[in-house]
Amino acid sequence: MRYDDRLKTVLKGSLPEGNAAALQWRQVADLMAQKPGRLVNDDVQSGLTRLRDLHERVDETDRIAAVQALNGRLRSAPLLVYLCADNDAVCDAAITAADLQDEEWVDVIPQLSPRGNNSLRARSDLGPLTRDVLNLDAWGGADNSAPLISANDDMVEDVDAQDSGEPEKKPDDASQISTLVARIEDYQRNREAKVAQSSMTDAEHRSYFVDVIDGINFETDDSGTIIWAEGPPKGAIVGVTIAEPTFDDGPGPDAYGAAAFRQRMPLENARMRLCGAPIVAGDWRMSAIPYFGDETGRFKGYRGVMRRPNAAEDARQNSLDVERREQLQQLIHELRTPLNAIIGFSEIIEQQLFGPASFEYRTLSRSIMDEAQRLLTGFEDLDIAAKIDAGQMESQSGLTEPEWLMERLAQRLQSLTESKSVDLHMTKAEPVRPFALESESVERIFARLLSAAIIACENGEELRADLRTRIGSQPVNYFSLSRPSRIQGVSEEQLLDPSHGIEGDGSDTPLLGLGFSLRLVRNLAKSANGTLTISDERIALTLPAATTSEIGVKETEFE
Repeated sequence: MRYDDRLKTVLKGSLPEGNAAALQWRQVADLMAQKPGRLVNDDVQSGLTRLRDLHERVDETDRIAAVQALNGRLRSAPLLVYLCADNDAVCDAAITAADLQDEEWVDVIPQLSPRGNNSLRARSDLGPLTRDVLNLDAWGGADNSAPLISANDDMVEDVDAQDSGEPEKKPDDASQISTLVARIEDYQRNREAKVAQSSMTDAEHRSYFVDVIDGINFETDDSGTIIWAEGPPKGAIVGVTIAEPTFDDGPGPDAYGAAAFRQRMPLENARMRLCGAPIVAGDWRMSAIPYFGDETGRFKGYRGVMRRPNAAEDARQNSLDVERREQLQQLIHELRTPLNAIIGFSEIIEQQLFGPASFEYRTLSRSIMDEAQRLLTGFEDLDIAAKIDAGQMESQSGLTEPEWLMERLAQRLQSLTESKSVDLHMTKAEPVRPFALESESVERIFARLLSAAIIACENGEELRADLRTRIGSQPVNYFSLSRPSRIQGVSEEQLLDPSHGIEGDGSDTPLLGLGFSLRLVRNLAKSANGTLTISDERIALTLPAATTSEIGVKETEFE
């Protein structure tokens, strides 16, 4: 079996400049055009994204020449829709070059630009299904005898008003001619009003394509690729995907938006980055809902809006710029290496692997190891927070059994609860559905929440928690935890303030502060499509649960 990876090979590396950019644009278009049925969705998305990113670097003349070279070989419907969103010349060349089956044209026509539909009407090789959709037979064929209205509805082509002879009327043509005359007369009655408004419309049109816009309406297909947009030029956004989180400087949503797409959940103010044309380039906030077929109920994509972030949102987004984030991650990496070495040598001494050691020496080694582990956990939290801020933290789908989670937490928190003399009682309503997340993400969220809560307890205090499944269209596992005594009476806003801490010895408080720890848990939960809320009496955490199970009533306690 041979695997054709030519497209992936072309897309490797950074965006080229100059002649190399025009060459790559031609290569990508050529590879996509000829293999519509053998390119998976990811390849189609990657190819369209690269064409869009190269758009500003490739002259119109080069784009037209590249499309004309595809004459008779353009068999990719997504590529055709993308090219028809370009300027008129590229659109016309794409329609001429297209070689689609009759049923494929039927699916593509609703997605074409007005210019694309007009150009398609001029083709004489269309099948009966396509002609029916375009209503060509009602005009007597695709011979351009019908008035062809442009996207701006400001001109009528091929209507010979100066014809000196009376056309020969046949009895069976009377209705068609009458219909045509009526449409022309209706157009002429409205033309004067349209001309009067043309100066204002043209001015608005020019401003519309020059200035930065503040809102975009959009629609995606079932793979998350944007196939329709209202607001910017279509070529500036069509082909961008909302299904994969953005990395580096490329376009795409944050991890929360990508996770919501995978689970077909509504999006609310997800971060979205667009690149390319100045009219859309920059950061956006995206809200959208999934839509489904009326007859089949099958998922068809998302419909939503994008808006520019307000000043407060920009301040949060820009709190850690790319350069500082990279420096922080590099520093964390450099500090982890000696810490891991310290932990390793401390374990060797404590376990007497290289020979006997005194009790005092082993006790000191254990203390050093605990402090190093505490520092390492703090560095990991900083690294996670930086990744969340960059949209690089993504919870993977999977299943995590509650019983496994409880056992892991009991082992992981044992030394902390013993050092604080805290009794942690967790009640689980049976059967609780599995978490709809992979185990590492679930354990990370719960471990950090419970560690922060235990540290906030007085010595000898008791914490009570319960876990149960809440049934609904989107079931969730609901975890409720009593408030530790040292944070009772403190508002949620204060608790989530990264500068907020609790009194105690240095070894008795979170390394980065309680506020930082709770905010980290909340952001981790959000990236997994969950929530963290704090009431006067309890702390509540919700995470997605598996969608199929039967719930009974039974109680199990863990300590």
